[in-house]
Amino acid sequence: MKSILLVTSNLGKVEEISKHLGKFGIKVAGKKMEMPEIGEDQETIAKGKAEFAVQKLILPVIVEDTGLYFDAYKDFPGIRSKFVFQAIGYEGILKLLENKSRKAYFKTVMVYCDPNEEPKIFVGINPGRIAEAVRGVSHPRLPYDSVFVPDGDDRTFAEMTKEEKAKYSARAKAAEEFARWFLSK
Repeated sequence: MKSILLVTSNLGKVEEISKHLGKFGIKVAGKKMEMPEIGEDQETIAKGKAEFAVQKLILPVIVEDTGLYFDAYKDFPGIRSKFVFQAIGYEGILKLLENKSRKAYFKTVMVYCDPNEEPKIFVGINPGRIAEAVRGVSHPRLPYDSVFVPDGDDRTFAEMTKEEKAKYSARAKAAEEFARWFLSK
């Protein structure tokens, strides 16, 4: 069985990514570490986080960065998703999208970095829309789950089981892309 170290400031991601990669026979160990988030796009930020982690640990690692994007606003909230939600909450988000397109998508960027190689980037996209109202109870670390409805379903992520959500998840798609590459390496 192959294994990989997931470096993250949110150990809750370790469980979810472990489930996705476990389907491919890849064991995930988690390491909590605060990493700088520098850049104007997710790819640059995730790559920088991976290079920082490799420099500190001198081990192959994966890191992950997920953002939500509203079609009504260019590149927003995107890399600022967490901060936007903390600042305006559900009420502010729903108000921002009044009389605007509710189309949105989650984007996950996963980066593998080895001390002796260039970082490798894997991307997962999950298109959908923002609901008209908050529905379901989401985990505090996943606040947008109560308003995000993936294409192909009428429920928000918060109204689904973890298994149902996984079939749409941008994180699952990026993890699957990584797993196929990693196992062929």
